[in-house]
Amino acid sequence: MNKNILLILLFFSEFLFSQQIHVRYIRVLSPFATTHEDLYIKNNQVISVQDSIITHNKLNSQWEMGIDISHGRKPSKNYFVSDINKERERHFFFTSNVDNRDFFIFDNVPKPDWKIEENQTKTILGYKCTKATGIFRGSKVIAYFANDLHYSAGPFKFYGLPGLILDVRAENLDNQIWKAESVIVDDKEDIIYKPKFLSKEKISLKDYVDIKETYMNKIFDKLDDVILKSSPNAKIENNQRLTVEQKYEWEEQK
Repeated sequence: MNKNILLILLFFSEFLFSQQIHVRYIRVLSPFATTHEDLYIKNNQVISVQDSIITHNKLNSQWEMGIDISHGRKPSKNYFVSDINKERERHFFFTSNVDNRDFFIFDNVPKPDWKIEENQTKTILGYKCTKATGIFRGSKVIAYFANDLHYSAGPFKFYGLPGLILDVRAENLDNQIWKAESVIVDDKEDIIYKPKFLSKEKISLKDYVDIKETYMNKIFDKLDDVILKSSPNAKIENNQRLTVEQKYEWEEQK
C-alpha cells in the first residue's frame, strides 16, 4: 500500500512539473506607474518577461492608460532566465537597455536568507499564501508564497522559498512591488526558455551596473541644473539606485 501511494505521489509530482505555469504580475514602479511582468515555469526552467508599457498604478486606482515609452519603436521587453535548483546561488541571465545599448548580462544571485512566518497568511487569487521576510541585495523584502504551487521561483530575481512567490515588495516603499493578478496552471503558450540574444552585448553584472549608473548620474545632473534654477537650495543626489537591488556582493566584500 505504501509503495502504491509513493508511486502515485511521484506520478503527480512529475505531471505537475511538466505543466507550464504562467503568472502575470503587476509591477509597481512608482505611486503612479506600473508595468507588467509575465513569469513562465516548465520542467524546472524559468523565464520572466518585463514589458515597457507604463500604466497608471492599478493598485491605487481603477483608471488605466498605456504609454508608449519606446520613442516610436516597438515596445521593448526584458528577460530573466534561470533554472530551479537547491543551490545557495542561482544563475540568472537577463537583458537590459541603457542609452540605446542592448545588453545580455550574467548574474549569480545569492539566495535570500528567508524567515518564514507560518502564522502569517493571506489568500491571493484563491491560493493560501504564507509570509516570509528576507534581505535581498541590501533591501528588506516581504514575500507571500503559495503553499500549493511547489516552485521555488518568483518574479524578477526572487527565489528560494518552498512555494511560488505571488507577492513580493521592498519594505516601507510604495514602489518595487510585484503582485500577481492571474495564475494559469496549465498554460499553452509556446515559450522559448533559453533564448540566445545573439545581437546583444554580453557583459558582466559589475560592468553593467557601472554603465547604468554613469548614465543615470548624467540624467540626475541635468535634472539638478533645471531644479537649481527654480529652487537654489534644492539638489538631487547622484548614485541613487532606484531599484530593489541596493548593494551588490562585490560591495559587501570591501
